[in-house]
Amino acid sequence: MVRHFLADNSLGQLLDWLSRFGALHGPIRTAEGVEVFGPVQAEDDLLLTCRRTLIPPKKYLLPPRQVILNYTAADGYTLPDETAPQVILFGVHPCDLQGIAYLDRVFLGDRPDRLYRRHRDAITLVGLSCEPDEFCFCTSHENIPRNADLFLQHVEHGFLVSTGTSKGEGMIAGLEPLLSDLNIAPQPLSENRMMTRLREVAKNGETFPDSPLWEHFATRCLSCGACSVCCPTCYCFDVLENGALDGTTAERFREWDNCLFRAHGEVAGGTNFRPDRRERFHYRYLHKYLGFGALAGEPACVGCGRCRVVCPVGIDLTELFTEGGDARP
Repeated sequence: MVRHFLADNSLGQLLDWLSRFGALHGPIRTAEGVEVFGPVQAEDDLLLTCRRTLIPPKKYLLPPRQVILNYTAADGYTLPDETAPQVILFGVHPCDLQGIAYLDRVFLGDRPDRLYRRHRDAITLVGLSCEPDEFCFCTSHENIPRNADLFLQHVEHGFLVSTGTSKGEGMIAGLEPLLSDLNIAPQPLSENRMMTRLREVAKNGETFPDSPLWEHFATRCLSCGACSVCCPTCYCFDVLENGALDGTTAERFREWDNCLFRAHGEVAGGTNFRPDRRERFHYRYLHKYLGFGALAGEPACVGCGRCRVVCPVGIDLTELFTEGGDARP
């Protein structure tokens, strides 16, 4: 199979070329030592061996807080007049590419979300292969995730560069001086056994209702919500409205919500349809591992491992189906 080869010492030139198409963002380390997706000022800023960022790239598609409607007495409610800036998102791992593909299906399905579409159309995805650790399990069957405009796979002394979209084909045409063609078969991005088991669980709709782990999880959980915040496919949001004191203007906005927060299940009148932490855990499991609505039977988990890393009390919902529902001693 013919692939384009990019030498290590040409990476800087590739980044310069990509910067012509938009603001370059990728995995970097903040002054506080946190690994995040952020603006890349120089090649040395990039963390090419980063396992995972704290927050996934969903923040570029669904900002934590976003105005969705403006109100004036004269015009009523109108969509915000904003243009999403062009962003080149470099170094997106296969699991996060899968996460974006999932969000695309949710927000660009039968009733497309126009604000999501604005951000999605402004992003160019440059994928990067990675080495899994004990927390993650890759979901990709393919050498090139379908939604990657460009995909770089680590090989000795450089990268194999592939294209997954027509946009990527157009961009790579300008990189010919940096690339050479090699008859090299890239290392397969095979599926982890954990993900195979997860797909079986989703297909069969297994809920493990009698598992002692449910109570075990509920009594340990702090309801901090870190697992949902860092998940590439969690998209729950609340809708709030701030009106001006003069009553003539207002902003309606959506902001990230969390299914493990007690307030997530509260409705008008004070009723809470998920007041118990065990119920909230069960809801998260159903959504994350079994899917619902148009995506029922398809797990939303992409195996990035973030929830397993950030949980302060070490809760891992995959124990339900990896150990047959038996609590660990």
